[in-house]
Amino acid sequence: MNSNKTIILDVSELEAPYPLLKALEAIHELKSDETLIFIHRMSPCKLFEVIEKNSLKYEIIKDEENYFEMKIYKGKK
Repeated sequence: MNSNKTIILDVSELEAPYPLLKALEAIHELKSDETLIFIHRMSPCKLFEVIEKNSLKYEIIKDEENYFEMKIYKGKK
């Protein structure tokens, strides 16, 4: 049985550096059968570096003024 769990992380109300810290914590705990939905009010530049260093995959869902949403997951081996 292959279930995929979705974790929603909405940091849009937090002030820096808390959005990045919360994202780092969530990425560190991310399991191979989980998808993290990251919601923020701006594009998280530093988070892209972390995603690449950890060999994770991402898809940008929405990138609008005052709203950013992306899906982060572990790549298939």
